[in-house]
Amino acid sequence: MATQKADLKRHRIETIINIAHQLFEQNGYEQVGIREICQSVGLSPTQLYRLDLTKQDLLAEVILRVNQEQINHLKPFTTKNFKGAQAYIEGYLLNLYESDIQIKSIRAEGAAFGWKWSGKYESLIIEQVFKLIKPIADALQYDGYDEIQARCYAIWSLYYVGYRHAVMQNADAKACLDGIRPSLQLCLKK
Repeated sequence: MATQKADLKRHRIETIINIAHQLFEQNGYEQVGIREICQSVGLSPTQLYRLDLTKQDLLAEVILRVNQEQINHLKPFTTKNFKGAQAYIEGYLLNLYESDIQIKSIRAEGAAFGWKWSGKYESLIIEQVFKLIKPIADALQYDGYDEIQARCYAIWSLYYVGYRHAVMQNADAKACLDGIRPSLQLCLKK
C-alpha cells in the first residue's frame, strides 16, 4: 500500500512538472501562476503545497530535467579523431549551443529566474553543470593543459555569454560560438 502511494505521488509530481514546463515555455515564468498550474493538473494549490512544491521549485525541476536530457545524450571524450583541445571544445560547445537553442524559451526562463531557487536546487544544478563540463576537462587534460578547473569555469562562463546571442539576438549556434571564439582562444593559450 505504501509503495502504491509513493508511486502515485511520484507520478503526480511528474505530471505537475511536465505541465509547468509547458506553461513556462509557452507563457513565461512570470505570467504563470500556481493556480493556473494547479488548474491544468486538476489540483488545488493546497494539494500542490502538500507535495512540497513551490513555483520556484517547479522551474528548478524543469531545468534539472532539461539538463539531464542533455547529459543523457553526451558523448564522452574520446581521443579518436582528436585534433587538439581547441577544436574539440569548439565542436562540443557548438553542439551544446544547437541543443540549447532548440529549448531557448525554457532556458531563458531558467536564466532569468534561477536566482530564486533554493540552495538544494542550486547544488543539484551545479552537479549537472560539472557533468556537462567533464568532456571539456578531459580534452584539456589529454592535451596537457594546466589549471584545468579554472579553464573549465572560464569556458563555461564564455559559453553563457555566447548563448546570450541566441536569446537576445536570435542568433544561431555558429554565431554564438563565433562571438566567444576570440576569448576562448585566449583561455586556451598554453
